Amino acid sequence: MTLFGRSRREEDLEKKLLELSEKYSFLERRFEEALEKTERIEKGTRLLIEAVYKIIIYLKDLEWPKEEKPVKIEIDHQPVVKQNVVEYLTETEQKILEEVGKKGVITASECCTLVGRTEEHVSRILKKLTEKGLLTRERKGKTFYYRLIEK
Repeated sequence: MTLFGRSRREEDLEKKLLELSEKYSFLERRFEEALEKTERIEKGTRLLIEAVYKIIIYLKDLEWPKEEKPVKIEIDHQPVVKQNVVEYLTETEQKILEEVGKKGVITASECCTLVGRTEEHVSRILKKLTEKGLLTRERKGKTFYYRLIEK
């Protein structure tokens, strides 16, 4: 022990403490950098997953027509065939026509939950089915209501 101050042991401990403090600061900065990189990677991964999901939805929407057959629509279990026209309907279009036949009147938002497609996709299909002469479209306010054409 020294008479005028601290002992040699105290000085050594103080040096060690200073070294450890510097190492801690360095490791803390490195940890923060790694955390920022991880967050950027997670954000990129989320964006990539969303893009892949959109591509999958898009590819599912590109359904090829099935065999040639007349369009059959059931209204109250009585088949109705559009005469002299052979139409190609996708599986989704067939599902939509079935749901409209069951419910009588349907909106795009109701239909999208029933067939498992986006509202935008269902709206396009409903418009296409209207143009083919299979559905009628009535507007009330901002909402369009679709029903089967009865012949």
